[in-house]
Amino acid sequence: MITIFENKRRLLAVLLVLLPACSSAIHVESSPASARTVFAVYGDMPYRIKLPDGETDEQLLLQEIAPGIRKRDDIPFIIHVGDIGRPEFACTDAWLLHTRDFWTTELIKPVFYTPGDNEWADCDRTSVPAPSKELERLDAIRRIFFGQPKNLAAEWRYEQQTAQPENATWWHKGIRFVTQHIVGTGNGREEILLDDMELAIRQADNRDQLNQDWLDHAFEMAKNGDTTALVVATQADVFGAPDGADDAFSRCLKKPAYRNFCLHLQSLAASLDKPVLLIHGDTNAYCLDQPFPTAKTPKLWRLNAPGDYQVIDAALIVVDPANPDKPFTATGLVSGQTVPQTCDYTLH
Repeated sequence: MITIFENKRRLLAVLLVLLPACSSAIHVESSPASARTVFAVYGDMPYRIKLPDGETDEQLLLQEIAPGIRKRDDIPFIIHVGDIGRPEFACTDAWLLHTRDFWTTELIKPVFYTPGDNEWADCDRTSVPAPSKELERLDAIRRIFFGQPKNLAAEWRYEQQTAQPENATWWHKGIRFVTQHIVGTGNGREEILLDDMELAIRQADNRDQLNQDWLDHAFEMAKNGDTTALVVATQADVFGAPDGADDAFSRCLKKPAYRNFCLHLQSLAASLDKPVLLIHGDTNAYCLDQPFPTAKTPKLWRLNAPGDYQVIDAALIVVDPANPDKPFTATGLVSGQTVPQTCDYTLH
């Protein structure tokens, strides 16, 4: 005869056996969500433009975007994809120092910045109050923003490229990040008005080679088993606006300054076989899409970041490598709206 006590004892024994398995199943079920990484990105601002409500983009940056970033505990850092102002006021040491101080005092969290053409390559234009040599402005950017490495904990695995210190790479919660110094105006090859032409072209060629070396380095580290995705950030929109029937990738291949970058990134992403996101600014077509041929690189995506007169906001990027169909999502920090999936260059 089996007593009630014996039944309870047998039930307890079964529960003790099943409990570890149940706990393991629960852990596996929740692991994809815990592996997601969040960060903020913006660029092409402030331009000191007036918005429909009468405020300027500079006011919105100070009064809404910066506080929104500060109060979010899930945003560990910000990426700025260049063009920290219009050349009319961004081509001075004073503005570079002002921007650096703003990031330090208002954003507070680490800002990973890749330079834009507005603050150096466009500084020799006649529209600038005091035109200056673009290579001198590039030297100033390196001195003010990149003279000292960031003071980050070892867990960030942060590195600067020695020969081109504006290029950086770091790691956060399983995601490898890398910046590439690629700007508009043919990556510094067009409209060289005050510098020695041969020297400027030679330096542009050197930047291209250093960028390629640095991208190789980042992709090599992304092969590590503890890395599930890679994010590449640069300033230039290497695709540009539609100019006929060509798709975005074909447009890049037609641009001599950017062709090799597009081909190299495509090749590296195909070999890595992990989600890869290219982030850039430079144009106003705020969007998240797949401009590279998906037959070869189904895991390679592109985000054209907010800014550039049109969408005055920062984008919150969520990286979720466990979601093969949508490893990257983006929403506006201020607006809360999902990024468009179509790149509309006609908006003004």
